[in-house]
Amino acid sequence: MTPSAAELLAHASAKVRDRALALPKVVGACTRDGDTLRARVQGSRRAPYRVAVDLGRKQWSCSCPDEHNVMCKHVCATLLVYQASPATFVPAPAARRLPNVQGWADADVERLLERVLQHHPAVARDWARVVDEDEGLDDEADW
Repeated sequence: MTPSAAELLAHASAKVRDRALALPKVVGACTRDGDTLRARVQGSRRAPYRVAVDLGRKQWSCSCPDEHNVMCKHVCATLLVYQASPATFVPAPAARRLPNVQGWADADVERLLERVLQHHPAVARDWARVVDEDEGLDDEADW
């Protein structure tokens, strides 16, 4: 049986829950894939934090630097939004394969793309547009 958001929210301290109550308006890009919830939560930094919650395994992660709390306010806010309106979490789109960069692990490519998005958003948008327009890309081509 999948645990409820309320069960997972019990891991957040009262202070974190109080801070998270102010965040539901900045929780976006909400998707669900099976028991996994994903969202982007705009924090104090320029790029939103990436949140993932696996309801089945009772695990969560956030790209924020909070190492002091068992559950950060961004994860807590994501769970509060899910608890209030599960329909906000739409089915996740089919996973897109990362570009093949010879000698690079997928995680390294993903980190690079996140940095490009954070520091050069116009370049990232242009690249995404080109990739979306070019259906004939050779999957085996090295970048």
